[in-house]
Amino acid sequence: MWNDVLGHDGVKSFLSNYLHAQERPHALLFLGASGLGKKRLALEFAKTLLCESGTGADHCESCRLMNLEDGNLSHPDFILLEQEKDSKTGRIKDIGIDPVRELINKSAFAPVQAKNRVCIIDGLDSMTVYAANSFLKLLEEPPAAMVIILLAESEEKLLPTILSRVVKVRFQPIPEELVYKALLERNVPKDKALALARISEGSLGAALRLLDQQVFEVRQQVVAFLEALPLRMPMDYVVGRPWVEKYERSQALLFVKLLQLVLRDLLIIAADAKIDLYNCDIEDSLHQLVSGWKVPNIKQAMTIVSEIYEALDGSVGVKLAQESLALKIDLIYKE
Repeated sequence: MWNDVLGHDGVKSFLSNYLHAQERPHALLFLGASGLGKKRLALEFAKTLLCESGTGADHCESCRLMNLEDGNLSHPDFILLEQEKDSKTGRIKDIGIDPVRELINKSAFAPVQAKNRVCIIDGLDSMTVYAANSFLKLLEEPPAAMVIILLAESEEKLLPTILSRVVKVRFQPIPEELVYKALLERNVPKDKALALARISEGSLGAALRLLDQQVFEVRQQVVAFLEALPLRMPMDYVVGRPWVEKYERSQALLFVKLLQLVLRDLLIIAADAKIDLYNCDIEDSLHQLVSGWKVPNIKQAMTIVSEIYEALDGSVGVKLAQESLALKIDLIYKE
């Protein structure tokens, strides 16, 4: 069951048993990193719960109204609450009080077509405090015929009172070989597939998003920057660089993340450690790059990169952050 979702056999077994249990918890919390398949499995599970035969085998009207392949989620007994983009900034907003109040109002109604109503909240850890306290009321007095599936990357930001009223279902990283095979099936070249499986750290969803973001083209910009060190005229160098002048915030974050991973690989090579490289497909280039670095300088550079990433993930301007990154890394290299 749910073979379209890669890995997570233990989770699938738990959910299968849940379907046939006489007494079952009203709220499940799916915990795990982004891209592990939490949302996809939650949708497949919701479809099965709403299916007339309890199989989700696409043979009934309920399944037709939960067609995950074309994005048709129009079943009258299904509710999906997730983060939305801010129309002005383009950034993902936290889940606020208004959509939670709307959810609570909807939950008061009995099922229309299925035996249960199913609600998925994607991004529980992004709820504002007011929204979370309001949602707590629904968990404290849940409708008898409603199953609530909550998705979060971490429980650190969740209210203890919410955690005490849910059953936690943990999603672990998918084995590297499974992600690698899945990428090969999508016609990704072998060397790139292995590197991508490692960079995505056991997340097929993250690997596919990285492909969409042209991860290897961005990484080439990272390598080109490191190859250019030391910079003779640092300010002249950064002017006109795509990763300084043209990248949007999401692209800049990817650039900085990849720089961190390349520096990590350089540190492993410099220390002659027997650890797999993330960027295994460009190992020869990495061995050439490492000759100009001292181990303490690599560590110092990695600290700077982490600080820049945090700043970019906040509200610091992209161009300012990238210029600062280039100048600081150049100074460390020259020490």
